[in-house]
Amino acid sequence: MEMLNLNREMTRCSDKENEGLSDDGAEKSNENQKKRSKGEKRVSFPPDEHIVSGFAEQRSTDPKADSCLTLTEIMAAYQRNCSIHQVEPKPHILQQLQSVSLSRLDLCNVPIVAGPAQCISKALSSSRLTVLNLCNAQLSGVPLYTLVGALKTNRTLHELHLANNLLNSYQDALQLGDLLRYNNTLQTLELSNNVVADAGLEELCDGLKWQTTGLQVLLLRNNQITAKGMEHLARTLPVLKVLQVLDLGENLLGNEGIHVIRESLMVNCSVQQLSLTQANITCEGAVALAEFLVENHQIKRLDLRMNDVRLGGLMALSVALKINNSLVHLDLDFIPSQEQDEFLSDTQTRLQAEITQRCLINARLRGPAEETSETSTADAHGLPDNTTAA
Repeated sequence: MEMLNLNREMTRCSDKENEGLSDDGAEKSNENQKKRSKGEKRVSFPPDEHIVSGFAEQRSTDPKADSCLTLTEIMAAYQRNCSIHQVEPKPHILQQLQSVSLSRLDLCNVPIVAGPAQCISKALSSSRLTVLNLCNAQLSGVPLYTLVGALKTNRTLHELHLANNLLNSYQDALQLGDLLRYNNTLQTLELSNNVVADAGLEELCDGLKWQTTGLQVLLLRNNQITAKGMEHLARTLPVLKVLQVLDLGENLLGNEGIHVIRESLMVNCSVQQLSLTQANITCEGAVALAEFLVENHQIKRLDLRMNDVRLGGLMALSVALKINNSLVHLDLDFIPSQEQDEFLSDTQTRLQAEITQRCLINARLRGPAEETSETSTADAHGLPDNTTAA
């Protein structure tokens, strides 16, 4: 009751103040109203932190607007969005959309800005695409956010190629981690030549832990990942059930990074192909990998090309292959002997030959059908198909 009386008293005071306005103030107010009535416009800008750098289209009330049931409707939606955002439709895209049975869409080297990204996202909600190639499509930021939003509920896409998009280790990696958390249909995710880095790998690993039936191929070549990033991978590898192909090539892992993931690789039961090309590995790292080969009997392909693996590393790998019977591809650069001593030089050549022979024996033991399957898988994902380069 006291509060009600207080409000009434404040209202009376406000009325008195308004009545007490000077005639000059009233005249100024009338002048301002006249100016506004004549159509005068005033423009003001919000502070930088309040500026919105994107926009959202008005949602249609038509329940069929977000459901593209035919290829014709998908193409019409694409052209309509291009018109709304005042960009020319890409002939390359239209040609693919006009195909009778669209299972693969290749938009490589086509910049995907907000408008086309929204169109693709709408199409993904009902299309039967199994392969989507968006390499070098300037996806970082809002376009990736829009795409991932649609893919979280997509149940048909099997391959997603996002190489060369400058995807960063913060917002972009967070979106990709969410994708892995909610989508268990995607089987291949290519992220090569981006900037995922160690922080981004942590986000991806958080999503990978939820993959129980989906992702089999993860390509992270050249992503500025270091030994620190391997700490996140080491915690994830033991719980992975379906990941079969892991490419960490052209990242500065070094011997330290190999030591970090060595024990996790030993207990992992899913990874069959591991690429560590140009990862700054020397004999010390090769010895750690040899220890992993002794304990793990699931690995079938190990790529160590473009690393400085010399006599000590070759010796450890050769001994490991006498125990391991699963590895059928060990890729090594042929290293001309740097040893001045003839015995050491001959030993290095002999070890390279032994490694080649052991891989061939394992391949024969596993049978020609499985060997052919391994080779075709490597070809599909850009991995080497030679047994060894030694």
